[in-house]
Parts: sequence; C-alpha cells; structure tokens
Amino acid sequence: MIKWILIKVRIHQIKRQLNELGIGYAFILLAFLAALVFYVYLAYTQKEKSLFLFIISILSILAIQISRSDKEFVFNQVDHPVQNIFAEYFIFTLPVTIPSLFTSHWFYFPLIILAFYFIANIKSTLKQRTVFPNLSKIISPHDFEWLSGLRKTYAGIFIFLLLACITCWIRILPLIFLWFITTSVASFYQECESLPILFASSNSPKNLLKKKMTKSIRFLIIMFIPILIMNSIFNPGFILINIIFLLIQITILIFAILLKYTTYTPNESMKGNTLLLSMVSIGSLIPFVLPIPLIMCFRNYSKAIKNLNFYFND
Repeated sequence: MIKWILIKVRIHQIKRQLNELGIGYAFILLAFLAALVFYVYLAYTQKEKSLFLFIISILSILAIQISRSDKEFVFNQVDHPVQNIFAEYFIFTLPVTIPSLFTSHWFYFPLIILAFYFIANIKSTLKQRTVFPNLSKIISPHDFEWLSGLRKTYAGIFIFLLLACITCWIRILPLIFLWFITTSVASFYQECESLPILFASSNSPKNLLKKKMTKSIRFLIIMFIPILIMNSIFNPGFILINIIFLLIQITILIFAILLKYTTYTPNESMKGNTLLLSMVSIGSLIPFVLPIPLIMCFRNYSKAIKNLNFYFND
C-alpha cells in the first residue's frame, strides 16, 4: 500500500502557512483561488488561451521538478517516489486543470496528467553552484539578493530569456517566459539578511525600501525591455499590452520585497511567504484580480516600515 507522504507534508505546510498569514490573508487567498478557477475555465473555452494554459501548466511543473531540492531524498528514502511526486502534482494543480473537462478542450486534461507522470520520473537536477565571481563588479554587494539569486538560478533564467528571445515574434509566448523569470526573481527575497548587513544597506526603513525597489525595478527593466521592444516591433498592436505586462511584473517584484520586510527576522528564511507570493504571481495572470496585488503593496508598505523600525530604532 502506497503511503502518500508528500501529500501529507504539503497539507501540513499549507496549514502552517495559513496560520502564519492569519484569517485576513487566508480569505484573500481563497478569493484568488476562486477567481483563478473561474478564469481558467473561461480561458479553456478559447482555442489560443487553452493552448497557452496547457504550455504553462507543463512548463511550471517541469521547472519545479528540475529545481526541487528534496528530489534526491524522495527518490532514495520514500517508497514509490514517482507515484508520490505525481500525486502531489496531480492534486495541487487540479484548480487549473480540471476546469478543462467542462469545455470543448477537455482533451488537454489527460495530456497534462500524462505529462506530469513523465515529469515525475525526472531525477536530474540543475545543480546550484556559485558562479560568476566577478558579478559583484556589475551588481553592488548591497543587492545581495540579486547576486545570490542569479548565481544560483542563472541556468533557468538564461533558458527562459533565450526562449523569450527566440519566440519574440509570437504575441503571448515570450511574455509567458518572462513571467517565469519574474517568479524566479521574486523568490530571491525569501532570505533575510543579518542585522549588520541590514544597517549597512541604509540608515532608515524608508530609504532601505526605496533603494531595494528602485534597484530591483532597474534590473528587471534591463532584462525585459529588449524582448518587449522586439515583441512590440513584430506585433505593433501589442505595445500597450507589453507596457501593462511590464508594470504588472514590477508590481509582483515590489510585493515580494515588501512581503519580505513585513515579516523580516534577521538571518531567517521566509519560506512561510511562499504560498502568498505564489498566489500573487499566479493572480497576475488573471485580469479581474490585478488590483489586489497593488492594494496589498500599499498595505504591506506601512507594515514593512513598522517592522523595520523595530530594528532601526532599537
């Protein structure tokens, strides 16, 4: 009999993260989930959007499988590792896969499930190594999140950038690849620095947040703007959409920074923020919930200032 260890672990983690977030954020996440299911259903009724959802679903799970850090442990220590991993992907992606069954594009559901099973068999991992020792000459040591993040995830980011360049003549596809990069960059802000590094970065909470947000926006624009310009040249009718897309990605990044410093604790890993950050990232794909991340940014700014004041004024 198969013991569904990974399912039990994920459910426990979700419960713990919801308890840490509080009932307010729990209701926001529930609203996000309901909106996501409804939007996915509407998207699956359209030929082009259903295809993009199919691609996003498979690429997302493939990226998770290749980069997950517990894979070696699961394959060596857990009974029936493939079945456990597959069940994890199958169950937790149901909100974005099962709506397809109620549309004319129902055939994507078995294809996605089949792809998940093959992906669950992948044992190889992108090894995280410290590379680009001279990167600090380009990026300031004060921007340690980007230094560390790029050195660890350079392979994935490079692949998605390359795919975005290759497909820049296609309307939506390069934006999907850039969105994957945004979610990777947002994860840079889940590790809290020590107090000496915090104090060395700035002399006040407001100045610290301003520097962090300004620098991150600059780096993101440098990465994205060439591809968005090329996409706009090939698709002149997409200029406004590309501008809105860039603003949305900037909002996600700002939210990640503010969320980090809202819950900042010296030398701690803020893995508890993963669920909320993931929902905001996914929510950015749903047009009618776009104002919510922006509202949460304004709300978290004051909370981040208050939390940082505890350390700066101590």
